[in-house]
Amino acid sequence: MAKIVVTFNGLIQQELSILKSRIMLGRRPGNDVVIDHLTVSGQHAAIDTTTTGSFVLDLGSTNGTLVNGQPIKKHLLQNGDIIDIGKYKVRYQNDTEDYDLPDAALKIKPSSLSVSTVSARIQVQNGANAGRELILNKPVTTIGSPTVQVIAITQQEQFFYVAHVDGASSPKLNSKVIDKQPQKLSDGDVIDMSGTKLIFVISSQKR
Repeated sequence: MAKIVVTFNGLIQQELSILKSRIMLGRRPGNDVVIDHLTVSGQHAAIDTTTTGSFVLDLGSTNGTLVNGQPIKKHLLQNGDIIDIGKYKVRYQNDTEDYDLPDAALKIKPSSLSVSTVSARIQVQNGANAGRELILNKPVTTIGSPTVQVIAITQQEQFFYVAHVDGASSPKLNSKVIDKQPQKLSDGDVIDMSGTKLIFVISSQKR
């Protein structure tokens, strides 16, 4: 389960599990996370969670919102990201988000989850990771590097969908641009992420 950990000068001030679609952070008492400091705006930032992941949004704050030291307006959160809100730091923790695509080169971290109920996977066709496989055994799997290119593959019952959720450049599905609207995947579909080709494969047998 995803959560945020609020710290000040290295000391934990608050921990909050992400159990609803929007979490508000700011100085006003009505926020979900109240940060009583002059560097924090009344409604400073929000964390919005959808089927494609959790995003942090700056709400026009006076001092801005940073993620990993970089100012943002909207950012798809990855496990371990540090959000700076005034003098406070907010760590986003979600152990299910373990897949990155830095500089268009796919890196897949091993999954510790059981694959006995896996029904689909992604195969890397080219580049340094050619031949590697990514098992799709989670409701949402994000692949990519924030600000560069990120896709989310969502499982809904027996079907899988892909959407472009972050980054300036657009990935492609069977040579057609993937937009923000989820597109249904079929066995053998080719996803192109900045030249790295990923094949979507439906598994016919349990492993």
